[in-house]
Amino acid sequence: MSEIDLMPLTRATPSEWIEVVKSDFDAFLLDHACCERKAAASAMSLLARHADQPMLVETMVTLAREELEHFAQVHRLILKRGLLLLPDDKDPYVNQLLTVVRQQPQERLLDRLLVSALIEARSCERFLILSQAELPEPELNQFYRSLYRSEAGHYRVFYRLAERIFGGPEVALRWPHLCDFEGEVMAASPLRPAVH
Repeated sequence: MSEIDLMPLTRATPSEWIEVVKSDFDAFLLDHACCERKAAASAMSLLARHADQPMLVETMVTLAREELEHFAQVHRLILKRGLLLLPDDKDPYVNQLLTVVRQQPQERLLDRLLVSALIEARSCERFLILSQAELPEPELNQFYRSLYRSEAGHYRVFYRLAERIFGGPEVALRWPHLCDFEGEVMAASPLRPAVH
């Protein structure tokens, strides 16, 4: 069983994705920085919205710190290439995933945690693909290998947090639907030099 098989993804990223990324790696890095920054902001938003849940608060603080450190690492790569950050663009993949989030407060939290787990799992899969590709600089392979490990941890953090708050049976009931939906969204998304 491969490392990718351990992810909860119902569909693999098309093999053509890595060629699209390599064809405009600068654009990919700029998007990657944007994703890390938004991941930190999303963790802080969950924390603010659910400040009455100490376990969630502590977990999101740790996660936001890690995502900001990843952002700083990617930003250094951007500066090394003589690039400047761009304003945040909306991520069509993430926005499409969020359309399935239910609106009742408890259901919303469960869905947000599980959708976040899936976003991290997809990032994890793509960072592993990057780590195994022929990238512009050899050190990038090791960089993306380390991010792959971290994103795998983040996927598990969100999933386990959902289990602790809502219980295994409720998570198990909702999870397959969200996994299938993520696979459909990914398959319908155009290939671009971006994390998602």
